[in-house]
Amino acid sequence: MKRYTFISILLIVLVGLFTYINTNDSTTFEIMNMQFTFLNAVWVMIFMTVLYLVSIVYFSVEKWRNYRFSNNIKKDIKNIRQNIQNRILYKDKIFPIKELTTIEAFVECIEGLSIKPRKIENLEFLEDLQKLQEGEVVNLKKYKLPKDNPWLLKNLENKINKGDISAAKEALKTPLRPQALQLLSQKASVSEILANDYPITKETILNNLDSNRLKELIDKSDLPNMDYIQIAQQLYQTITNPQELLDLFRDKIVPYVYLLIEYEMIDEAMEIASSNEIKFFEYYLLLRKHGEKIDIKEYINAKL
Repeated sequence: MKRYTFISILLIVLVGLFTYINTNDSTTFEIMNMQFTFLNAVWVMIFMTVLYLVSIVYFSVEKWRNYRFSNNIKKDIKNIRQNIQNRILYKDKIFPIKELTTIEAFVECIEGLSIKPRKIENLEFLEDLQKLQEGEVVNLKKYKLPKDNPWLLKNLENKINKGDISAAKEALKTPLRPQALQLLSQKASVSEILANDYPITKETILNNLDSNRLKELIDKSDLPNMDYIQIAQQLYQTITNPQELLDLFRDKIVPYVYLLIEYEMIDEAMEIASSNEIKFFEYYLLLRKHGEKIDIKEYINAKL
């Protein structure tokens, strides 16, 4: 400010001197019914002095405002640090923020060790994160994230949950492998399932009952016996050739015995059930042998 004052005074004197050298005329102004007559050089110096004083007032106000703003920023930084700590520690006390309101809006998304993103002006990426947490698929290419980024994995998981086969294949070498295999086992083609050793579930088989490689699926699977029986019950409704259906389960003893009973091939069923100690059906066959008329489906459902 001292330098500014010195230069201003010097400029006023020089301009006044220049004006005086070039003209000796006087000018009269009437102010509040009073007349003032001075040389033009003096008037110029007066006007420039007034401008100088106005500028001093302006700069003083601005300096005060900047000082106040700077202090608020320092306080905001301190309070934001404390607010972050309080939110992570689940404390209710929140300190007021005057200037850094956008940052404080972001801090409000923090809860414990997690973040609950929401739409905030000038922080558009939080809206994308909110969509991710709500199960939506988002284009994250613009953020140039590394392949192992948790948000990319979350996006991949959302794709899998929406039945995206390509995403499931992409996720096979990630921590999402179990979910990916579950989807692939249900929606991939039979050829892919058999070629890639995808897990074969009851749903896998039920989804491919019309496949010409159904027996391969059944033979390669390892399911609970009750699952096989339920599959056999389903096929029993559609396959009219007994031998064709029996051949499908020839290597799965329990459902095979069940089908023998369905087709009233009681003696063969008793022989296989006894030799393999399948007590579940042995009891049923003994009841049949003693003249009890019990529907095999009701018997199985009662055990289920």
